Amino acid sequence: MHLPKEKILFKSPFRKELETLVYYAEKALKQRSAIWSPFISAQLIEEVKDKFNNLKDISLLFEGGFPNAERKRICFLRSEDKMNSPSINIPIKGIYMKGNFLFDRAKQNDFRNVLHKLGVQTNQIGDIWLIRDRGAQAICSEECADSIDQKTGRLREVDLSIEALDLSEMEIPFSRTEKIINTVEASTRIDAIASAGFGLSRSKITTQIKKGYLRLNWALNDQPSKSINIGDIIHLEKKGSLKILNIETTKKERWRIKLLRQ
Repeated sequence: MHLPKEKILFKSPFRKELETLVYYAEKALKQRSAIWSPFISAQLIEEVKDKFNNLKDISLLFEGGFPNAERKRICFLRSEDKMNSPSINIPIKGIYMKGNFLFDRAKQNDFRNVLHKLGVQTNQIGDIWLIRDRGAQAICSEECADSIDQKTGRLREVDLSIEALDLSEMEIPFSRTEKIINTVEASTRIDAIASAGFGLSRSKITTQIKKGYLRLNWALNDQPSKSINIGDIIHLEKKGSLKILNIETTKKERWRIKLLRQ
């Protein structure tokens, strides 16, 4: 059984990545078993949902360790197997990278770089979040968690110890209730929209952008004046995400914008 590969890949900016995922999907169909992909980005996840949306023979499950995870693994399985299988083993675990960062603050990417130095590949790592000033926790593949359990590392001047965790032992990031926000703005600048959506002052949003805490469609954005469009996703570290649902002009030549805060 084969999927319409060229149709799935047609005009996709992720052609190479999708080709690999099609391989996993066809393997699941052929072997009649659940096949898991590595962790993929939120941007690629949206592309996969769009391209695989109308396929009847294959079903997809997305799992990142907690509901609002950005990076997730995809489970490919036959649609009939999804209906008949009460539960599927999810091959992910957690890790805790412990260290004293009271006087040396670190970011998620700093911990990601530590994992890379330990030989961990990007596609083995899910989301990473800070645990106050005590280090960070991360979702990763079972194989990755087991292989680096009890290892040590160093982030700048801070010593790290790594411990594998079950998901039930982790301090999962707070899950926000989705909320529709309607706002009228003088422009479609990302700093103005983020200010209205996250309830922060324009100057504070600008500071966050310049510090590298804001992403547009999951890519870092350092331009406060960047214009946004319908369908764009704005993510601010520790504040969640905004999806642009609609943009229209008012009679006074301003912009009425509908947002979904997640």
